[in-house]
Amino acid sequence: MVKQIFFLFAICALLADICLAGDALSEAGKKNTAVVDFEKQVREVAEKTAADARAKREQERLEKAKAAANKVAGNDGAGMRVFKYKKDGATMFSDSVPYKTQYEVVVYNSCYACSITSSVNWYNTRLHLTEFSDTISLAAKQYKVDVGFIRAIIHAESAFNPLARSRKGAMGLMQLMPGTAKDMGVDDTSNPEQNIKGGVKYLAALLQTFSGNEALAAAAYNAGAGAVTRYSGIPPYEETQTYVKRVKILSDRYKTQKQLAKN
Repeated sequence: MVKQIFFLFAICALLADICLAGDALSEAGKKNTAVVDFEKQVREVAEKTAADARAKREQERLEKAKAAANKVAGNDGAGMRVFKYKKDGATMFSDSVPYKTQYEVVVYNSCYACSITSSVNWYNTRLHLTEFSDTISLAAKQYKVDVGFIRAIIHAESAFNPLARSRKGAMGLMQLMPGTAKDMGVDDTSNPEQNIKGGVKYLAALLQTFSGNEALAAAAYNAGAGAVTRYSGIPPYEETQTYVKRVKILSDRYKTQKQLAKN
């Protein structure tokens, strides 16, 4: 009987140890779970912090690119910024900053000679004497417009940039508006040959309307023939008057160079 009681006590003690061990394991399990949860939380916070940092750096990069473009433009963003870059060996253009790609910022102003605050010295700025010579000569002969005057208009409009594009939709070397381009038979305003031919054809029509007066034709090219007719002369628009004066300076210089080349 004593042995049986002792045996029962031994079993109870063993069961108690097992229970205590189970409790200990349970507590340890809880602690391990808590550690795992904490580590997961730390990882998530770290990943979010890294993602936020990347987003901030990208935003700063975009802002720097925008500031650089404005600096190149020399104004507060009045020009249109285009980003030129290479993709698969081809030259591409975009109005947004290319992602993780080297690019060049090209700034297109609506009209090169129209800004009344321009710092260009029109009496000594470099002339474009050879660009698109064949196309300009052919158009000049076909429509009977002076080559020097044509070059002056192209210089004033786009500074001889065939990719020039204004916010209003004017395109190319002679900054043709879509409606004008269509009327002049231009299918592709980005094509220099078509653009020059269409622009000179339009210029010839304006010269005919205003009896060969280049100042009035230049004013009409800038402000529209209706405005010149309405005011019976150069409209009292500061931009147009500035434009006409600069075209005259450029035209005289181009014509002088043409005469010098003949001598």
